Parts: sequence; structure tokens; C-alpha cells
Amino acid sequence: MGVVGGFRYVFGSVMMIGVSPQYFGLWVVWRTLSLMVLPDWMYQWGDDKLYSMYQRLVLFFFETCTRVEVVMYGDADALKKKETVLYLGNHQSTVDWLVGNMVSVRAGSIGHLRYVMKDTLQLIPLYGHYFYAHGCIYVKRGQFNQDKMIRSLSYLQNPKIPTWLIVFPEGTRYYPATPNVIKKSEQFARDNNLQTPSGQTPRENGSSGRVEQRSRPPVLKHHLAPKIRGTWLVVEHLHSKFDAVYDISVFYEGTVSDDGVRGNAPQLAEFLMGKCKRVHIHIRRIPMTEVPNTEHELKHWLHNLYIEKDELAENFFSTDKQLRDTVQQRLGGRVSPLNLWSTLSAFLFFSAISTPIICTSLGNSLYYHILVYGSLGSYIWLAVRSVC
Repeated sequence: MGVVGGFRYVFGSVMMIGVSPQYFGLWVVWRTLSLMVLPDWMYQWGDDKLYSMYQRLVLFFFETCTRVEVVMYGDADALKKKETVLYLGNHQSTVDWLVGNMVSVRAGSIGHLRYVMKDTLQLIPLYGHYFYAHGCIYVKRGQFNQDKMIRSLSYLQNPKIPTWLIVFPEGTRYYPATPNVIKKSEQFARDNNLQTPSGQTPRENGSSGRVEQRSRPPVLKHHLAPKIRGTWLVVEHLHSKFDAVYDISVFYEGTVSDDGVRGNAPQLAEFLMGKCKRVHIHIRRIPMTEVPNTEHELKHWLHNLYIEKDELAENFFSTDKQLRDTVQQRLGGRVSPLNLWSTLSAFLFFSAISTPIICTSLGNSLYYHILVYGSLGSYIWLAVRSVC
């Protein structure tokens, strides 16, 4: 396990990172051609195809090669629909974004994934620029720029650009080993009237929009309090575009020790080395007609959603080992295998285009120039955009 996992980690990392110049070069060619004659939606169609191919390569290493078992719960049949989706996920690991791949590939929508993501990811060579061009939205933690986010959202309002927009409302990852972050989150909830002194938590009445009170634990036990500003802007500007909210709750098996103590979820390196054997994914489909369209109502609706996610999480993080061991049977989980060709085809594609790059002097030179000058150009472009 150690040798195989180590080899998979090294080879997979080298390939996923190493093909970035090839990927970026293909994208630049397509972008240049599309700027001449094609409308935005047609460019995005081609870009989504390219993005889908790369993310399937990622899944080849992270799911196919690790042989991780994906277990689906709840409204998993919704993945049979072709929908435009606001994906709200819990956040506990650097693997969480990759779970979006696992879910969307089963819906045939992996190319349409776009993220609200922290702005430090702009520093990734080549990809930092590309993510923005793909329709992802960068936000700066602690210095939220509302106008800049609205400008980014306006591009996605095009009805011909299908989108799965992934938002992690908690804003940062929930780590049991960082109690100070958890305490700050609890204080945030109290400061924003999301926890009442009586131990009751506000809840939206779906039919009337009226805020009701019901008895609930006053503190989230397994999540950080969700932030509203970014989520609200997404809902405000794209409410009519989305068909539904997909409320996604992810649980990595092995997070809880035998004596019932919850630890940190596996991170990217651990996952790629095969240390997580099973991922549990609960999907709850919420029609957009049930999602509030005012900021005040959405704030309480979102917090109530996380209270319900907390209750669901108790099944996976319970100190009772018997409850944890029987969760799949009790909640009706179904193993969801992934077709081998859906990821192997991407591995073969990138292997094929990488062969002349590796084996010829012209390919070596092209690779070097794209990596160096493409990165410099991307950083200059992002720097100019940040002040505009």
C-alpha cells in the first residue's frame, strides 16, 4: 500500500501539474480563434469540453486509481437531469473541490463546474489565469469586493452558458484541530443573530417566507457558521438562471477514530495515496422556487440549512460506532461506480499530446516558452485586472 500509494502520488502529481503548459496552450489557441468570430457562449462550449477533459484526468488518479468507493444518498437521482445548479457544499478538506468533480461527472456536467474561490489561487502558474477565463470567481478573504464579484457574475447570466457554480458558504475549512477558528465561527453566529439565547434557531417558512422559531441546538457542532455575502450575491444575480440548489454534504470515511473522536478529514496528498477508502455524498435538491430572494431571509434560511446538515452529519460523526457502521444501510446509501472509460480516455488524451512535447527538442522548447511566458503574461494580466 505504501509503495503503490507513494508511486501514485508522485506520478499523478507530476502528470496533473506537468500537463499544464499543454492544457494552457490548447486553451490559448481556442480562445484566440473564438475571439475572432465566435460569441461568448460558443467559446464557453469549447472551453467546457477542454475543462471536462482535464478534470476527468484528475478523477483518473483520484478516483479510478485510488479505487475509492463513492456512496450516494438522498436525491442522487437528480443527477439524471440536465440542470443549471447552485452547489452548496460543506468544507472540511482540500479534497472538497474534487468531490464536485465526482458529483458532476455522474450528471454529465463536469465541464460546467465553476467555483467561488479564494483569490490566492490566482498565483497558480497558468491555471490561475485560466480559472478566471473559465468563469470562476475570485474573492479576497477579509477584503470582500462586492462590485468585482458582481462583474464576474454578469458573465454567467448568459442563458446559453450552462453552469454548476460551487460555493462553500463556511468560507474556510472546518478542522477539529483548530478550536480557535471554531470559536470565532460561533461568535460570528451570535453576532449575526443566528443563535438565540433561548436555544431556538430561526427558520424560514417555505410557503409564507415568515421567520419562525423552533427548538434547535444553538451551536453548530460539525460545521462553521455559513457566511452570507458571497452566497447572497450569487442568489441575487443568478436566481432566475439556476434550476435548483444542490445541498451537498460530504463525509470521508475514517475521519472518526475507533474511540469516537473526530479528526481532520483527509487532504489531497493522503487521498491520492489511497488512505480514504470510501466517500459518502448526500445530495438534497432544493428547487429555486423555495430559495429566498431577499438577503435577510436568505441569511436565516442558509443557517437553518446548516443546522439540518449538522443533524445529518451526526450519523457519520457519532461517538457510537454502531451508528457509524450502519449509516449506509439506515440512510439508503448506494454505491455509485464510475465508468472506466470516462477517466481513462482523458489519461490517454493527455499522454498522447505530451509524447511529442517530451520526445522532441521543438516540443521541449515550446513547453518551456509556454510555461515561462504564459505564466508571466497571466500574472501581468491578473495584476492589471485587479486594479481595474
